[in-house]
Amino acid sequence: MNTNPQSSVEFVSSFEPYLYHLLQTLSGKRVAVQTRNSTIQGNLTMVTPDHIVVDVSSSPFYIRNQEIVWVTLSK
Repeated sequence: MNTNPQSSVEFVSSFEPYLYHLLQTLSGKRVAVQTRNSTIQGNLTMVTPDHIVVDVSSSPFYIRNQEIVWVTLSK
């Protein structure tokens, strides 16, 4: 029996190296990102191993990589 009421918490995030590399090549460009809920178009301003930031009309949208269905360049 565990007498310690606090248990350890472990953060787990999947890393997809091919998606990460692709997103890095698109950094600074205008993209369309399809998520599970909608399509977001704007400038890809930041790429990290677990999320991206898309600037849409001066508002940053933080998108978890696990939510991305597809990404393409946008006009």
